Amino acid sequence: IAAGHVQEFACFSDYDKELVCHWKVPAQMNCSKEFLLYYRKELFILPNRVCVPENGKDSLSCTCTIHPDYFVSGLTYILALQFNGTDTWNYSVTPALVVKPRAPKNLAVEKVENGNFNLSWEESYSPPSMLSGQPVIYEVKYWRKQHPTEISVKAINYQAKSFEITASSLRRGYDYVASVRCNYTDYPAYWSEWSEEVEFHYDYQVTAEDVLQMAVPVSCILIMAVSVICYFCFTKVKKEWW
Repeated sequence: IAAGHVQEFACFSDYDKELVCHWKVPAQMNCSKEFLLYYRKELFILPNRVCVPENGKDSLSCTCTIHPDYFVSGLTYILALQFNGTDTWNYSVTPALVVKPRAPKNLAVEKVENGNFNLSWEESYSPPSMLSGQPVIYEVKYWRKQHPTEISVKAINYQAKSFEITASSLRRGYDYVASVRCNYTDYPAYWSEWSEEVEFHYDYQVTAEDVLQMAVPVSCILIMAVSVICYFCFTKVKKEWW
């Protein structure tokens, strides 16, 4: 190829509706004018279809989105990339081996009776999607909004669509942000992007534990004070009696 025109060519699929291929290009290149991506199913003698790429958001990459008729585990696509009418790149991709699932959706947070915060979400796939009901694991991350680099990440290695953030892991008086992502264990090539974020506030509500923690030292101080007062009173009375 014109190696200066195409770098880091790769594809991934949501294994439901689309197969996305992307590659890096020099700045200011017009992807839809310079490139065409031809594709066909392997072992099928059919005319090549064509995908016209678009510039990525960063203007340093091209992205082509293919919408296959269906997805099955053994399906492979033969790709041919043209640059200014000349074949420059040949590639084969099996969507089942490059699954990047869609992020979980409808993330919500609710404070529960014990003072913890319960995160809940929904899977982005439903029947008849190939991924609907497949084994999936999640990662939850949350952080103080004012300190975005101090992130806590929790792995959920079981079938669940909720996670309880314990109040003991939070600092009072701060706003927190949380997000979740997923990976399908039978199609583990990529994690999804992180979901949309939710925010919650951990306030200064006083708990029974706080009262107990305050009561113990206060009680000790009062006992010591009373003891000292009693001692001096006893000493004075004894002196006067003598």
